[in-house]
Amino acid sequence: MKYVLFPFLVFSVLMATGCSRPESPQEVSEAFWQAVLEEDAEAAADYSTLVDEAAFDGFEQQWQNVSIEWGRVVIDDNLARVTTTLSGLEGRNEATESLTYLVRKGDDWLVDYYRTGDALKQGPVWGSLVGQLERLGEDLKSRWANQSDEMAVELERLGRELQQQAQSMNEDMSALAEEYGDQLSQHLEELSESLREALESTPSATPQDRRTLNETVIRLEDQRAQLSEANLKTLAESTSTAAEAQLQLSELSEEFAAYKAEWRQRVVDMQAEMAEFLENLKTR
Repeated sequence: MKYVLFPFLVFSVLMATGCSRPESPQEVSEAFWQAVLEEDAEAAADYSTLVDEAAFDGFEQQWQNVSIEWGRVVIDDNLARVTTTLSGLEGRNEATESLTYLVRKGDDWLVDYYRTGDALKQGPVWGSLVGQLERLGEDLKSRWANQSDEMAVELERLGRELQQQAQSMNEDMSALAEEYGDQLSQHLEELSESLREALESTPSATPQDRRTLNETVIRLEDQRAQLSEANLKTLAESTSTAAEAQLQLSELSEEFAAYKAEWRQRVVDMQAEMAEFLENLKTR
């Protein structure tokens, strides 16, 4: 089944579905790629995991005269992939078979922007794709031993200590956990908002810096949603997420120096509150 995407494509899809938002992975993929071809950053962000249209870079490709052929759709719980073949890409004499990756957020499917971009850069899809739908975001656990950011390492240590106490949590601890969870949730929310502001206000940022900011916002907001159930396990996970975020943000270019100072201070505050929370737990 082959489509040459024209400006009326998304309109036709929407009309066919009663002017509603595209729902299935293939419909969302079609709408997303139409936005990419038109360099419509707002629509591309709306149909993908981009947290702000300022992060849109069109995969650093030229999209004139590109046509797309859709293939197999695979849905695995809250993840999906659509085989996507693109013809007419600049510098490529042959059609490029790739994948459009999607994740379900609430009731909506969204294109996993950076994973889809990585697949496009890698070229043709070779071999079996079974098992390639790993969780969103890169795993930073193996990097702890080589990090010099003492605050991030200490925050991670506190999170592990908190995790160890989860099994013995009593009613008094639950009330304390809920109170601390509210504080931690506010920190994550404010940090996420600051990252969004940095992304929007720095159009000259490199593609890698934009990607780091975008993916960090996603992780922070996903973890903050878990704090609706405040227990020692989710508090420990949230603390570890904040520590990992600090490591990622420290790798941004000096263009973000002022923001990095602000984010570092927030991690200092979180570390102090976490230490106080653990001390209070020990007295219960």
